[in-house]
This record gives sequence, C-alpha cells and structure tokens, in this order.
Amino acid sequence: MPTHILFDFDGTLVDSLDVAFTAFGQVGPELGCAPLSRERLERLRGMHALEVVHALGVPMYRLPQLATRMRRAMRDDLMETAPVRGIGEVLETLLQRGHRLGVLSSNARGSVREYVRRHRLPGLDAVVGGTGLFGKAAALRRQARRRGIDPERLVYVGDELRDLEAARDAGVRFAAVAWGYTLLESLAAGGPDFQCRHPRDLLSIDVEMP
Repeated sequence: MPTHILFDFDGTLVDSLDVAFTAFGQVGPELGCAPLSRERLERLRGMHALEVVHALGVPMYRLPQLATRMRRAMRDDLMETAPVRGIGEVLETLLQRGHRLGVLSSNARGSVREYVRRHRLPGLDAVVGGTGLFGKAAALRRQARRRGIDPERLVYVGDELRDLEAARDAGVRFAAVAWGYTLLESLAAGGPDFQCRHPRDLLSIDVEMP
C-alpha cells in the first residue's frame, strides 16, 4: 500500500542551518539575546526547541516575534540555498514507487511553494504551511483525515524534537534525519520509527512499513 510522506522544510529538505545562524546574528541582539557563537550553536543542537529558546534568553512572550523576524531575515538567503544533497533524487524515487508526498512546515506556504518550484523538487505539490512552531500535531491529524487514511499510514520526516513530538501526538510515524538542526543522537532518544543518516535511507521507509 502506498505510504503518504510529509516532509518538514527547514533543515530537512533545505540545508538552512547556516542561514538561520546568520539571521539570528541579525535578529537576536535586537531582542536582547547574547551573540551566538558557532561553538555554542553546536551545543544547542542537542536540545529541544524550548530549551534552546530558554538558553538564548528569549522570553516566551517574544517567541512569536522572534519566529516572524527570523523567517523574514532568512527568506532571501533561504531561496538561494541548495536543497539537501541527494534529496531530489530520493523524492523522485519515492514518487516512482507510488508514494504520495508533501510538505508540512511552520514556514509560510507561499515561501515553501516558491522554493519547491525554484529548485524543482519533484512530487511536493501538496504544501501545508504556517503551522506555528508548536502546531504541527493538529496539522498532521487534519492531513490524515483529509487524505482519508489511518494515521499509521502517514510518515512525517523531520529534524527536530518538536517534530517528533508532533508526530507522536498525532499518532503518525516519524522519520528522524541526521542532517538537520537537531543531532540524530538526541532524536534517537525519543524513539523515532525510522532513523536516516543519509537521504537515501528514506527509501527504506516503504520496505519497513507493515
């Protein structure tokens, strides 16, 4: 039976860590955050998003403002940033195998669609955007209902602990990737259904599904 696979955007389809680091260097100090070094960034990659926010000294009431300004600061550079190496070929193979593909992201839908078009990523016609930092669980449940499938037939591919938690809350399967924002070791501790060290490992999803 074909699997429905939804992908996170930042860090999962597009190698955007450097873009985010640069954007935070612009936005963070304006919101009272201390400068972020590369060494500290690597330490933060083992943490949950909420722990990162706390470590950076961002008050919770300013989190929506930070997210909005970060996306605005990242947008132009993000559009010029290449997709994760090899992900286009993997998407093409998954599509040929009969999988239904899409994107579910907290980024704006229009921005994601433009990126997908510009970089010719195949099969990602269905884009759900603007979920909010912690609204992905509800969005995943809605997608399962709209597609008329059992949630266990839906796989969410992501790179953060909040992605894993959203998948668990929604009752869908989760594939953790090693090339994004959060270290795979931290994601593995949460018990994902699949662990992918390289994009080609995503091809094993249909083999392992019941």
